[in-house]
Amino acid sequence: MSNPARPATDASALLAILLVAFLWGAAEASYFFVVADVLLTFVAVAYGLRTALAASLAAAIGAACGGFTMWRLGILDPAYATALLRTVPFVSESMIARGMAGMDEANWPLAMLKGSVTGVPYKVYAVAAGKEGLSALFFFGATIPIRLSRFVVAVSVVAGISAGLQPRLALRGRLMLLAIFWILFYGEFWWRWFGMDIRLF
Repeated sequence: MSNPARPATDASALLAILLVAFLWGAAEASYFFVVADVLLTFVAVAYGLRTALAASLAAAIGAACGGFTMWRLGILDPAYATALLRTVPFVSESMIARGMAGMDEANWPLAMLKGSVTGVPYKVYAVAAGKEGLSALFFFGATIPIRLSRFVVAVSVVAGISAGLQPRLALRGRLMLLAIFWILFYGEFWWRWFGMDIRLF
């Protein structure tokens, strides 16, 4: 039985969600600076956990595809690839340095996992992997589970909170609450960023 509190997910809607999630994951892995978690958590509230988990997998696969372009660029022209990272809005020199240092270690998968929850963009690790000459098989074999793990945690937490609020708050209210969270999240991040002596462009 469908849940009247959320829209039904037919095949065409699911395909559209998966496509957007894939493209968002690829964009975030290459140049876009808003995390795919934003989309995925809205999917979790609007369409439920199962759809959000499928979208999370699509986003992780998209991240691997987008990361491949950065990895390849890191191999072909490391200087240009690093310079390109510096043009991405809200990517700082310290983020780049931490990502590069992490990929220079033997336990680089752990560094990637830690970076995924401490603010180091995946695109930095992709470029660093190329610069280090890391095998595509090893790097992208680690990419999907590492990216997917964060997405799964995010959508699971949000879906659980949404389910708890459902008896007292309609879908529109829960979506608005999530929108407020992301506005505050990025607002606080950008407020701190603009307080730094760093140029965006």
